[in-house]
Amino acid sequence: MNGDSAHDELDERTLRQLAQLADGTLSGSRRDALEARVASSPELRVALERQRSAVAALRGADVPAPAGLRQRIEAEHSRPSVPVRRRRLAIGGALAGAAAAVALVLALVAPSGSGGPTVVEAAQLSGLPATQASVSVDPANPKLLSASVAGVSFPNLHADFVWHQAGSRSDDLNGRRTKTVFYKRAGQRIGYTILPGDPVDPPDGARQTVQNGVKLSTARDRAGAIVTWLRGGHTCVLSGSGVSAKDLREVASWKGDGAVPF
Repeated sequence: MNGDSAHDELDERTLRQLAQLADGTLSGSRRDALEARVASSPELRVALERQRSAVAALRGADVPAPAGLRQRIEAEHSRPSVPVRRRRLAIGGALAGAAAAVALVLALVAPSGSGGPTVVEAAQLSGLPATQASVSVDPANPKLLSASVAGVSFPNLHADFVWHQAGSRSDDLNGRRTKTVFYKRAGQRIGYTILPGDPVDPPDGARQTVQNGVKLSTARDRAGAIVTWLRGGHTCVLSGSGVSAKDLREVASWKGDGAVPF
């Protein structure tokens, strides 16, 4: 997917449907079609998570109803001849529509594909399936794998950390062609993503540390810890559900006795 097609996927109609999917008001064939698109698109997965976060925030906050909605509710109460059940359905539908509209506004003002990828968006790729079954070891350097992005090779974590490589995938994330290599150990899985191009800022509030001479930023989202740092001037992102931030930082700062370039 190129940058233009990613932008097309997030048009106003799609954002509105994502808002309805997030708050449960999208149903039938439209829901099935959108869920199929979301399943195959990292861009839409990220956008849907934003919508769900917006809906959760809306439901947990004391948000006043818009003036137009209040007038409709008052008008319904002033018409006793309207059956109660129909009146409740009308008001409920209006409230659901208001929730979807607010969620849509929040999504539109949140960072989007036009502003470049974020570290959290890159970390969400670690939850997607691998599309390439395996990645071989670099025959010239057993500390590295034969996979790279913009000249930055992925590390071979088997000997030092007992993390076995478990395939990879490539994605277009807001205009940047990223690659993620997965590693597994004792039922756990982590995703190591490299984003080419200018460095991407760590999430707000990320904890800054230095380990093995490497500047690391550690943050958290709903899935768990996220560690980000630079290698060769490009942003690396490491995350995995149920994996401690300490373990992630050890992997991120590993230099393989000088065999893993930074």
